[in-house]
Amino acid sequence: MAGLLEPDAALAQVFAAVPPARSVSLPPGDCLGLVLAADATACTDLPPFDRAMMDGYAIRLADAGAAVELLGEIAAGDGADRVPLQVGQAYPIMTGAPVPPGAEAVVPHEQTRRQGQQICLPERIRPGANIVPRAGECRAGHAWARAGAVVTPMTLAAALGVGAAHLEVHPRPRVAVIATGSELAADPSAAGQIRDTNGPMLGAMFQEAGASVQRQVIGDDAEALLAGLQSISDADVVVLTGGVSAGTHDEVPGVLRRLGAEVLFHKVAQRPGKPLLVARLGRHLLFGLPGNPLAAHLCACRYVLPALRRLARLPHIPVSGRGVLRTTLPANSEHTWFLPALIEGGSVLPLLPFSSADLVQPHQANAYLRLDPGAVEAPAGTEITYTRIGVDAWAR
Repeated sequence: MAGLLEPDAALAQVFAAVPPARSVSLPPGDCLGLVLAADATACTDLPPFDRAMMDGYAIRLADAGAAVELLGEIAAGDGADRVPLQVGQAYPIMTGAPVPPGAEAVVPHEQTRRQGQQICLPERIRPGANIVPRAGECRAGHAWARAGAVVTPMTLAAALGVGAAHLEVHPRPRVAVIATGSELAADPSAAGQIRDTNGPMLGAMFQEAGASVQRQVIGDDAEALLAGLQSISDADVVVLTGGVSAGTHDEVPGVLRRLGAEVLFHKVAQRPGKPLLVARLGRHLLFGLPGNPLAAHLCACRYVLPALRRLARLPHIPVSGRGVLRTTLPANSEHTWFLPALIEGGSVLPLLPFSSADLVQPHQANAYLRLDPGAVEAPAGTEITYTRIGVDAWAR
């Protein structure tokens, strides 16, 4: 059909419409998986004192090869003041304990020999052996993590170690999911009613991607939909499913225009998901996905999830790979066809649906295949490109 936007041009418009990234200051424990919006600076030295790296004896270098007298043990967490270490003495010390004043190295137990209340030290001892000096890892005021880095569990540990009370990060995107349709029911009892599958599916996809999600169901009622959209104030992205085609009860396009939204495009030369609509309203990015589950899933994978990751400043181009077809892949006449597939090892099994309303067979998919218009039939054994979906889509 002339005038339809091609899939790649549609994706480019989505990326161009993603609002500028926000930044917030959060406790480190709330930042896992988020991207640093600013360099993180150490509040304290790490370690905050000279620290023993292993169990052994804190000693003076002048005592190498000699027998020395043992003083009281120093354990991890021991904050007691210690008499400065003199030549001829050694402190038993545990891993992580503060090194006493005067100590110049820590000798491991296995390099010594015990004689009553004395130990015999090895002939050669390296200065500073097995001691991490104060600020040896990081000095107060130093930028220990750079803007753009993802907060991992180790980043969290480092933040706590250097005394960070907060980190400046790009927050989790906030997504409102609205499933539309008077046929949707929690417990279908009347003829023609069905369960809402798209709302939970989309919510789970966005939560899996790290977004904060709220959901609601609204029937085919323009005023109710308008009120529902007006009640959403804090969402970065609004995702509607259903009501975007050309039917009598497809209210989404008209309601978005009544709200004053700028419709960026409506309908894409693809299957499934041709009726896809994308609009912008202030800082809000709005997606109108088709109501058929497979079409909604494809549009979420290809357009919504990359937009959410771009908003969070995470890598947003899904991983592609190559594999060998296990069965024949049919030809494609017109419109780009995105076909669910199961990737196992190096093999690719196309999951040919009966329609875009299918649920059961496509649930096995962990990738999509792309068949451009005019693609010829590909027999089993042909090598083909696929694009990952789910958490594997972003694993580099």
